[in-house]
Amino acid sequence: MDLDPSGSARMAARGLSRRALMRGLIGVGAVSLVGLLQACGTTTPPTVPGPSGSGQTAAATSSSSGAPSISGGGPKKGGTLKVALDSDIIGIDPHGASAGVDRNVYTAIYNGLVAPDKNLTIVADLAESWTTPDLRTYVFKLRPNVKFHDGTACDAAAVKKNFDWILDPANASARRPEIVDVEQVSIDDPLTVRISLKNAFAPFLSIISDRAGYIVSPTARDKFGKDYPRNPVGTGPFQFVEWIKDDHATFKRFEGYFEPNVPLLDQITYRPIPDLSVALTELKTGNVDFLYRIDPKDVPDIKSTPNLVYLEGPGVGYQGLWINTVKGPLASKALRQAVNLAVDREALLAVAYFGVGQIAQGPIPPSSWAYDASVATVKRDLAAARQKLSEGGQLGGFKMILKAQSSSPLQEKISQLVQAQLAEAGIQVEIQTVEFGALLKVGEQGDFDALSLGWSGRIDPDGNIQPIFESKGAFNYGKYSSKVVDDAIGSERSASDQATRKQVLLQLQKTINDDAAYVFTYFPPTNFAATKAVQGFDVTPDGLMRFKSTWKA
Repeated sequence: MDLDPSGSARMAARGLSRRALMRGLIGVGAVSLVGLLQACGTTTPPTVPGPSGSGQTAAATSSSSGAPSISGGGPKKGGTLKVALDSDIIGIDPHGASAGVDRNVYTAIYNGLVAPDKNLTIVADLAESWTTPDLRTYVFKLRPNVKFHDGTACDAAAVKKNFDWILDPANASARRPEIVDVEQVSIDDPLTVRISLKNAFAPFLSIISDRAGYIVSPTARDKFGKDYPRNPVGTGPFQFVEWIKDDHATFKRFEGYFEPNVPLLDQITYRPIPDLSVALTELKTGNVDFLYRIDPKDVPDIKSTPNLVYLEGPGVGYQGLWINTVKGPLASKALRQAVNLAVDREALLAVAYFGVGQIAQGPIPPSSWAYDASVATVKRDLAAARQKLSEGGQLGGFKMILKAQSSSPLQEKISQLVQAQLAEAGIQVEIQTVEFGALLKVGEQGDFDALSLGWSGRIDPDGNIQPIFESKGAFNYGKYSSKVVDDAIGSERSASDQATRKQVLLQLQKTINDDAAYVFTYFPPTNFAATKAVQGFDVTPDGLMRFKSTWKA
């Protein structure tokens, strides 16, 4: 999945006035002013993606509209790009791993049948073209002579084996729920694949433009079995060299890549650096070239540093609190609503995010065609929160556990802010932290009351709702179940026009918010920082790093 520990800076870096900052601090209550000011000098964590956006190429500086890119001089081959990630990767198998950070490594090594361009329009990738004879059938014509990194052919048989592997329940693929509506994958000829769906499925192309559609070498999967995530083989511009856990992962240029004149870099090395203050220092000193995550407080510093560039565009993800709806105190709808009402989103934006990004009122961000401003933001209302406590039989408040990522100053700051805010309503929060990989396990096992974790987002709004809020959703960690929501998801997925889908999605958001199935707090932008030596990189709203055309001056 695209789970993210917290939202880092990603979007219009609006200046935050002293008045706004103080308003945020006052809203924190139990946390001391001195402690918060100290916390404001700390670092960050993760977030990701969103649709539309102008996607225009601009100078590598802050921009409140469009998706900027780095450009200048003429492209040239050579060099190693050193990229700082905010956590280590979980695995390099797109059909199994589930962390948002992993997706940014997959783009180096894998291709899909189709892909999003920088405007998030679906375009050809391994498939050079496709047709849709009817709403339930997609026929893909593959590019000829494409090879995997192991020298085997990427043909119709390989594509079919990928889909069949995902759909086989015995493999427990995290992608299976995303394409469970695929009825059959058949081979028309060696370069033509026909995919038949059980029902009309509006988000299908967007879903297979992501991990469910990334094609891995069937030969490599058979050879390595359960060790495949550490021995990945794709068709992408870079091929796997090594992965030393908690230290680095290295990929080298694939000389047999099917697109001409790319990639340009000799190598990419990804390093996990959870403390974003340390990562920024590494960027300034040239020990890394590119930052995947930025602490919002560091945006002005990056902009004012002569040898650095700040890149920004709209995003598709959201941040907030996952809620356990089936056990513990928050199994009570009234108590979930009390928590939702007690959270001060304005204070979080001001103090934790330094005004970078915007308050979330649901799972669909402004960058999406399905965004609707009529979905109301939940305003902090302590009187209403106490009324909900009374309805839930806990007038004097209750205790709950909030689990969050360790080794992340921003996560620590957010957790402490939420803890202080809920305390003002009589809700006592115990914070427990674990490393990011363990945090995902906590979610999978449902071992939490609330979980501070975001969703990196999908280019189709269905992907921001169905995996988390449908009863059978692959990442429904909170075990939320609503027949109204399930039926509405089925309805929007089968609709043939966007207008109908938008209306259904609007009602979906309102129902999810009323049930307080998730506490939405923040829409992060997509943003990165790099040294000025990095050239040819485009920011795309889905928040993924793509270095196929990137080079170093």
